[in-house]
Amino acid sequence: MKVLVFGGTFNPPHLGHQLMIEQVLSKPLPDGSSVEQVWILPVGKHSFAKQFVDQKHRLAMLELMIESLIAKNPSLADKVLVETYELERAEESQTFTTLEALAKKHPDKKFSFLIGSDNLAQFHLWHHHEVMLSKYPFYIYPRMGFPLQPLRIGMIALNDFPQMAISSTAVRQAFAEKSSLKGLLDDKVIAYIKANRLFIED
Repeated sequence: MKVLVFGGTFNPPHLGHQLMIEQVLSKPLPDGSSVEQVWILPVGKHSFAKQFVDQKHRLAMLELMIESLIAKNPSLADKVLVETYELERAEESQTFTTLEALAKKHPDKKFSFLIGSDNLAQFHLWHHHEVMLSKYPFYIYPRMGFPLQPLRIGMIALNDFPQMAISSTAVRQAFAEKSSLKGLLDDKVIAYIKANRLFIED
């Protein structure tokens, strides 16, 4: 089974994340293969010292996002899962270490990884990035304002996929400015954030 791991802080998960998941599950990849499952991998302790809301809230928001995704497209049922490996560990999250652990735990799965093109400029800072790319294909999703370069051996650009134009930073800014969240977040996620007063400054 081909599993595409989609890592991120998901702080919060937004409609751009939903778009990426829908697209990679609904059309063939450039190498002709198809994704059978997407495993969403929320980061535990970020290696670049990013801060985010408590993991229980990020997990709850991801589950709500998946609910809406499946309600919109029932064929995606059982194809989108949340993998909590990094949340269950106190040490700093490293993608290579995680992929190695998942591959060992699930020898019947063929793992690859999904990132946005905004990650390319700093990819050389990722732990064991060259070895990682030699073992696990990395699919690069186009994000508006971030070119699909530089590409390294082992990276596959999703050139013909619709660009993702939303960022978690923009969503948090919208909350801070009390501006409209329409087109940024799923309605269930918006309701959850407001009910729990996340990203809202008094």
